[in-house]
Amino acid sequence: MCKQLVTPLSALLLGALASTGANADIPLDFHVSGQAVYTQVSSKSDNLTHSRFSPTVFQFKGGLEFTDGILDGIGLQGVVGVPMSDDEKNGMTVEITEQTGAYITLTNPEHEPSDLKISVLLGYASTELEYHLPRVSTEPHSDTFSGFSFGFSLQDPIIEGKPYSWTLDCVRSYNDDDLRVDGCGLGVSYAF
Repeated sequence: MCKQLVTPLSALLLGALASTGANADIPLDFHVSGQAVYTQVSSKSDNLTHSRFSPTVFQFKGGLEFTDGILDGIGLQGVVGVPMSDDEKNGMTVEITEQTGAYITLTNPEHEPSDLKISVLLGYASTELEYHLPRVSTEPHSDTFSGFSFGFSLQDPIIEGKPYSWTLDCVRSYNDDDLRVDGCGLGVSYAF
């Protein structure tokens, strides 16, 4: 279902980019970024034992934000994550093979370009986990976990007056009684 949301969001972003050429009066800021994300996949089994795995992901993000009017500070963001490394404990290997998300972003409309920008992220995410336990099966298994996702994003200019910022995002991508997927990423954002 997340892919069904991300595709229209991507189309909206591309449409907004195309429309700014036709109508420069639209008060929108755009940004793209990349970041390395440390994730924590926490699971609980029937016997109440907890397992924690920490595979890493590289995320590509694109977004737009209204900068004037009634929607000032409200934006949309799409996220796609690809695997960087897996994690192995007690003979079991876990890897995030794909991660996608679509978010509404809420930012203080009064922040200045040189200020630390703080945004709240609310949306929907999907995480595909691949796990392999060789003593049980020779083939890895995969499952997709989707649902409500939330977090925050901090952006701080690298050099004042330039469109590059450091970004720190922390997001809970999935949560239920048996599984939780969290991630914190550090990267660079370019605004245009």
